[in-house]
Amino acid sequence: MVLTFVLSNIVNAQTKKVSHENQQWIQYYNETKLNKTWTLLTDASFRWKEAFNENSQFLVRTGLGYSIAPNLRIGGGFTYVGFYSQDTLNKIEYRPHQDLVFKSTYNKIKISQRVRIEERFFNPLNNPNHSFNFRFRYSFNVSVPIAKLSKSNPDCIFLLNIGDEIFINTGKETPTQTFDQNRFIISPTFQLNKRLSISPTFNSQFASTTTARSYKQTNVFWLQVRHNLDLNKNNKTK
Repeated sequence: MVLTFVLSNIVNAQTKKVSHENQQWIQYYNETKLNKTWTLLTDASFRWKEAFNENSQFLVRTGLGYSIAPNLRIGGGFTYVGFYSQDTLNKIEYRPHQDLVFKSTYNKIKISQRVRIEERFFNPLNNPNHSFNFRFRYSFNVSVPIAKLSKSNPDCIFLLNIGDEIFINTGKETPTQTFDQNRFIISPTFQLNKRLSISPTFNSQFASTTTARSYKQTNVFWLQVRHNLDLNKNNKTK
């Protein structure tokens, strides 16, 4: 969090131009616990901008996580991303990743931290000039239970998730974008049961552009649906 604050101040001090836009995202996440140590992680998303008037991006991601301990997981996976320009698909990204997730609990408050490394291969359509760069991501999320939503189902609760994620690029092809973006997230969450939750999320995103000292601030409405399955015979989710 301190690193995020320092970097944000540096960026703001150097800013000459900031443009603004709005986006709308819908995203489905699935975590399927295969056994005590292995988890299949899959998600898919579509994104629009300017009040659903223009297509922006889609992504499909899958990977595996291995639990070293109950609160520590390592993993890796692959993401296929498509980018639109004026409603026309104009660029594809192939993105392998590796990550480390650490979770902790203090009373009823849950804290999750993740460090992820991404290898980003860009393939512009109808253009032979491909590009590549590494990207590092660090996210910090706090989940606070607010109220029970059902007297008969103790797992049906309302939570408030607050988090921040910073993205840093490395590579000679991103000279103006070492700082890639920062996301500050407020996510009211309706947990219907242990398997399913719905989160209408607000994401304030501040990002660099390909032009030096030019940045973009985006207000994002992000509808997240999370679905958990447990195939472990010794620990079935009820």
